[in-house]
Amino acid sequence: MKFFPFRSDASHAFCSGVLQKLSDMDEHEWDALVSDDNFYNSYRWLRGLEHSLGATDVLSVHGSAGLVAACTLWEGDQSPGMFFLPDCMAGVPGPWQEGFLWLGGRRNTHNEIPCIQGRRRHQALAELGRCALEYAQQRGYAGFVMPYMPYQAAVEFAYAVGGVVVLHSAQASLEVPDTGLAGMMESWRAHDRNQTKSEIAAFRRMGSRVEWGVPDELDDSVAADLITQNRSRYGGMQDREWVQGILAGQRKSGVSYFGAAAVSKRDEDITALAIFYRFGATLHLRYFGANYSLDLNDYRYFVLCYYEPLNYAAANGLTKLRLSTSALRAKVNRGAKIEPQALVVKCADEQQICHSEAKRHNHRMLREYQDEFPGHLSWDWELVGSHQNPTN
Repeated sequence: MKFFPFRSDASHAFCSGVLQKLSDMDEHEWDALVSDDNFYNSYRWLRGLEHSLGATDVLSVHGSAGLVAACTLWEGDQSPGMFFLPDCMAGVPGPWQEGFLWLGGRRNTHNEIPCIQGRRRHQALAELGRCALEYAQQRGYAGFVMPYMPYQAAVEFAYAVGGVVVLHSAQASLEVPDTGLAGMMESWRAHDRNQTKSEIAAFRRMGSRVEWGVPDELDDSVAADLITQNRSRYGGMQDREWVQGILAGQRKSGVSYFGAAAVSKRDEDITALAIFYRFGATLHLRYFGANYSLDLNDYRYFVLCYYEPLNYAAANGLTKLRLSTSALRAKVNRGAKIEPQALVVKCADEQQICHSEAKRHNHRMLREYQDEFPGHLSWDWELVGSHQNPTN
């Protein structure tokens, strides 16, 4: 194990440094810092990315009792899209064409810092931020960013590191009733209940059925083909081999142990699939794929991604369904709440960020989501209007 230490924090309570690969860390020590909602920063998920895409450096902070904070590092994307900084920071002036260090898992759409709870948490986050900035400066980056953070987590991290919070996306989630879909439908308007019943009936009328299994039972080449068809349909750039490599990496890391696959079939032909991951009491939707050469108006997307998972989650004692960042209108129409996500940025040159512009941008996004999704926003949107940027 190669460990490159930075200087300890001023109180000498913590020691931080850089590891060249996640496999040098202890899985249980790492996951002890990871919440149920933060599955994409769990040890096996990140190890799956290492197997598929190669190892990345890891920042770690240790105290007298062991690991207190950590995160993996990467460089973002170099082409427009969800992980391209100029797109994430559109509307906020700054040096976004320069290179920035990215914190969190590669292509994660939910990021929180794995970190201890309690009174030393702020100090641990601050030390991780100091270590990240020193790492960035040594390698010529303009600073560091951590995207797709729940808003409260972003404010906390920015306060600890002296960074700026910039809203840039939102994610959908459902609280799972004990009675699954039936319990969810009880809270809906009659129109929405009838629409759901109609879609499920159409799915069955087309001769489609759902079978649940585990990802290890799927043929990676078939799953990758279906997932790639869906991604290509909506502008995704990764090809089938890339997706197949990701799935193969998950087998090697063992993260597929947490997986659950909902498969739509007609006779013995797979027409679509959705892959979920269980972590704690939360079920995370990650992949949807479909055979679009079959012109089936059978609502397989909604059945696999919303209706069936509610029953699966309830039957397995899970209390939350996380639905990621896409197709928010469809998710809201089926009972989801929309949660704000923000990026935390820390520049080496503090004068390069206009704090007032960031605040105005956040308030603009708040108004846009209030106008588009009235009555469907989570409670933490209220915090956006009341918060200043932490460095103000």
